[in-house]
This record gives sequence, structure tokens and C-alpha cells, in this order.
Amino acid sequence: MSDLKIATPGTVYQTELNTTQFAILASVNAWTYSQVAATNIATITTTAAHGLTAQPAAATTLANFFVTFAGNITGQTGVGTLIGNYFRILSIPSTTTFTIYSTVTAATAATTAAITQVFYPPFIPQFVSQFGQYLNSYAPTPAAVVQTPYPLLATANCNLTLGANCVVNYFPDNTAIILDATTGATPATAPTARVLVPASSQGQVWFDAAGSTALVASGTTATSRVSAIE
Repeated sequence: MSDLKIATPGTVYQTELNTTQFAILASVNAWTYSQVAATNIATITTTAAHGLTAQPAAATTLANFFVTFAGNITGQTGVGTLIGNYFRILSIPSTTTFTIYSTVTAATAATTAAITQVFYPPFIPQFVSQFGQYLNSYAPTPAAVVQTPYPLLATANCNLTLGANCVVNYFPDNTAIILDATTGATPATAPTARVLVPASSQGQVWFDAAGSTALVASGTTATSRVSAIE
């Protein structure tokens, strides 16, 4: 009798995750931008509920850890640009606010741009995986190093069935990076993004935590699904 068995979900193949979110359009959910002096912690405030959540009620729903902005923003001051850069969401204090780290100190006409959710499919690496290191390692004391699995970001091949609400982008100029306090000033030039898997289509894509590809909200109401495999 063979002792082989089907791989256990959660080790080499993850339970399918999905999202029904799409870009938060300024035309229906205008937003404002404010930053506390000297902290670079910016608060984005929407006029209606933004729908972002770091802890979805359903375990099969993709969480919101990252965001970008699309469209046109005028009156930006400070260093860098919001449009096209990819930011880590630091907190979601309420249904109409969330925070990011940015050296853009103000955006006086931020209501002309959409807020666009970005997803990096989480992957739990095996001990034997060469990609078994989390992104966020830090040392709060000399005697301890903490590896934070929030969010779980590593490298994985993913099966995708996209609805009209998401696309997969890739970044051919190799400048894409997830921005937070550890990455320094917000870049003045955003990475070039090209559509790799369009909305309402299927594909299999290699995702990595360095940011060469990303699942990005787009289009209209629908459901997009992703399963990560080693």
C-alpha cells in the first residue's frame, strides 16, 4: 500500500482566498489627506465607508494591508508623489479613515484620485522552502529578534480567477517597493505598472514579496479568487 497522500492545505497549497473589493472612486467617495507635523503619518479620510479591513470576518477573504492611488492629485507638498506608489496600511482606525507613512506632507486636491487596494497573496512557507523568511524582522531588544508574520509575505506561485474587480500588474522597471517608515522618502517617480493578467480572466502568476507583481483592485463589482501554491 502506498503511503503517499494529497498535500495538506495550508502547507503546499492554500485554501482559496477571494475579494469583492474594487477601487474606491473619488467620484462616489471623495477623500482628504492630512499629516501630523514631523511624523510622516498621513491620515486618509473618506466621505463614506471605505470598506477596508485588516481582519475580514470571513477567513477566506483577502485582507487589506496595502494601497496605492490612481488618477490625479494636485497641490502635493513635501517629498514624493502618492500616485502610483505602493504604501503599507499602518492602521484602519475607523470605517472612514486609514493611515500610511509618506513624506508627502499635504495634498490639497486629493479628491480627484481613486484609492486602489493592493493585494499580495499570503503564503505560509514550508520549513524546507528557500523562501521561508518573513519580510518584517526587527530587534526590539539586543537579546530578541521578532519575526512578524503580519502579513505573511513570501514567494508563491498562484492560481488566479479574476472577476471584473481586479487585475494583476507587473513592474518591468524593477523599482516597485512597498513603502513604509523603513524604506525612507516617498519616491517622486512611481514604478511603471503594466497589466499582466487583465480583469475577468484566469492565469497562474509568480508573486514575490519584493514587489515584482501585485493583485490590484480595478473595474467594477465582481469576485476575484486566488490560491497560493509552493
